[in-house]
Amino acid sequence: MSVVIEPTPVDLERQSVVAAALREFMDPAAVLFEREAVRPYECDGLSAYRQVPMVVALPENEEQIQRILKVCHEKRVPVVARG
Repeated sequence: MSVVIEPTPVDLERQSVVAAALREFMDPAAVLFEREAVRPYECDGLSAYRQVPMVVALPENEEQIQRILKVCHEKRVPVVARG
């Protein structure tokens, strides 16, 4: 038996709001949201479960990590850490 999980559609308006909030304090090149840019982040070592992320943030320091988590908490966006 195989199970097919349908991809969850991305709320483009919410995606735009989140990406804009992150780009206020991050290098715009470090905030990915276009489908082809976020696709490589759909899974990690556990490749049985895949979900294309709404936004990928690539922080450079601890301060950015703290601010990313704050923005995501305020906007009720789940965070999945990787790495």
